[in-house]
Amino acid sequence: MLNKKFLPLFGIDVAILVGGLGTRLRGVVDDVPKPLAPVLGRPFLFYLLDMLALRGARSVTLCSGYMADFVQEKTGSEWMGMPIHHSIEKEPMGTAGALALAKKFLQSERVLIMNGDTWFEPDFKAFAEAAEGSEFCIAAAQVPDASRYGTLEWDADGRLISFKEKSDSPASGSINAGVYFVSQKLLASLPVEPLSLERTVLSALVLERRVKIFQTDAPFLDIGIPSDYAAASGFFEHLGIAPNPMCPDLPPH
Repeated sequence: MLNKKFLPLFGIDVAILVGGLGTRLRGVVDDVPKPLAPVLGRPFLFYLLDMLALRGARSVTLCSGYMADFVQEKTGSEWMGMPIHHSIEKEPMGTAGALALAKKFLQSERVLIMNGDTWFEPDFKAFAEAAEGSEFCIAAAQVPDASRYGTLEWDADGRLISFKEKSDSPASGSINAGVYFVSQKLLASLPVEPLSLERTVLSALVLERRVKIFQTDAPFLDIGIPSDYAAASGFFEHLGIAPNPMCPDLPPH
């Protein structure tokens, strides 16, 4: 039997932000929350849960709002032996507020934060090592067209200096992949109130050079707009992630 201690996310609690309204996918995906949009016959979120369970994560907390009951019904309370917790906001809390609401489930020394509508799997062991001693560490993805995301700029010590604004001119660059390691100290400081992690919390930390960058060339996918969602099937097939008979829809429904 595989010893989970050797898996890269052993002992790590993970939070996945799944509370968005998914307005940019309206007309393409209308009947489910964006993270549950189907890809090759399975909800997108299922692939993230597969990956985290197989990498040894101690637990996953789904921070939900829009159609939260549906998310809970589809994902259940366990995934391949990995506990799933549900933190449900009664009103829009923003990304930082949603994390603050979920604190009781996130007890590991470092907590991994992910978005429920993006796929990005860095070398988690190297990422965790890079995050050592920092309050906030961002995984940066290299993409061929960074124009709709804006890019990251950091110093020689790997400390984030600034976020460059979105551009009308397509160009490659390093972007915020929406995958973070945060410390318990930072998590504890978040107030349980509507607050943006990116616009408010991160911006303040950057001014004080308290954000580290972990750069990687791991493949990145964001299904937030119709064209990228349409590319998701080919993306997973190319990576050999799906279809995968070892990872069926769980729980049965």
